[in-house]
Amino acid sequence: MKQTLHSAILDNGIILLGEELPDLESVAVAFHVPAGGIHDGPGRCGLASLTSEMMLRGAGTRDSRTLIEDFAMAGINWSNAVSTTHATYFGAMVARRLPEAMPIYADIIRRPLLPEDQFESGQQVVLQGLAGTDDDPSHRTLLALKKLAFPAPWGLPSEGLAGDVEQLTPAAVSGFAHRHVRPDGMIVAAAGRLDWPDFVTRMEGLFADWQPGDAAGVQSGARGGRWQHVEHDSQQTHIAIAWSVPPYSSDDSYEATAALSVLGGGTSSRFFTEVRERRGLCYSVSAGYSTQRDFASAICYAGTSSERAQQTLDVMLEEIERLPASITDAELGRVKARAKSGLVMQQESSSSRAGGIARQWYHLGRVRSLADELERLDRLSVSSVRNWLERNPPADLSIVSLGRNPLEVPRELSA
Repeated sequence: MKQTLHSAILDNGIILLGEELPDLESVAVAFHVPAGGIHDGPGRCGLASLTSEMMLRGAGTRDSRTLIEDFAMAGINWSNAVSTTHATYFGAMVARRLPEAMPIYADIIRRPLLPEDQFESGQQVVLQGLAGTDDDPSHRTLLALKKLAFPAPWGLPSEGLAGDVEQLTPAAVSGFAHRHVRPDGMIVAAAGRLDWPDFVTRMEGLFADWQPGDAAGVQSGARGGRWQHVEHDSQQTHIAIAWSVPPYSSDDSYEATAALSVLGGGTSSRFFTEVRERRGLCYSVSAGYSTQRDFASAICYAGTSSERAQQTLDVMLEEIERLPASITDAELGRVKARAKSGLVMQQESSSSRAGGIARQWYHLGRVRSLADELERLDRLSVSSVRNWLERNPPADLSIVSLGRNPLEVPRELSA
């Protein structure tokens, strides 16, 4: 599949990215606004999520109902999401409908109505979502781990905390939108059957006169402790482990992600084989990679019974400890094959590519071509991964358990 990448930056700081995929009939566009959860502020965790919800309740001359009807009339598959750093407004559609979609999104981002008479219902939507995730013990475990392992406010949940959301006001939402929904730092990515010159011209017409605001800095605090048990009356116990690894912007991130894939990335991984299949200790186990722009973490998770929880943790720690000196050619070969397949299949989805090129620009300040990604994977070797692990073995682990009884952890963590 032919790949053509584009980029442009408007005078007000908006970054435009495009990837032409002429074999597709669809196009996807994602507006990444620098209004994520790290800007919520003390005691207001969830303000970004509530503001994003309110921005979709009418914009420009459209009230809430008209906005939804216009999405439907243009055949737009739309959604919104709030991450730690950005609020994203996303749409996928038949390529010829993109010119109809862009003014709708311009209104949402630049001219949201934020109707006060719908504030309570918007607030309830956010609170109901939080109630749903609070019922998911695995989600609660991973949230507790991030709060422990990441510096504040990066470890706070972007979806919010119920107690904070309940105290928010329409004025807080309006103030947040005014300060943080701004052009400088916004990334707009489009992928699929795309007329790039036309896309740039339309974006200039919709956004070029929007003036940048003051930069919104983030004051990072200290990370939490090293070990926490969360009491939860259940027959199950959930375990999560984290340690620092290089962020995506580092060349070493390839070695780090390969090592984590060997450890817990799928059904051929060591966690799956040793913890789940051979010993039958748990029903779910994995290891993965979580990155921000300036730091990243390895994240491991297991769900098991209370009776087998201690042994599950012990075996996971054993596998983490023995990882640096034991990676094989066969293991790395499977990891590379899976990664290459994922990259190639991503090219068949306009939605995946719109999200992918935006993430790369945010982390790298550029977009890597598919050929560059595949070539970098080809350079990975057992020796390069082992050498990196020997220089940077997993250390300073953070561990969280959620269940009836606390687990025994290594002495250096319990201090």
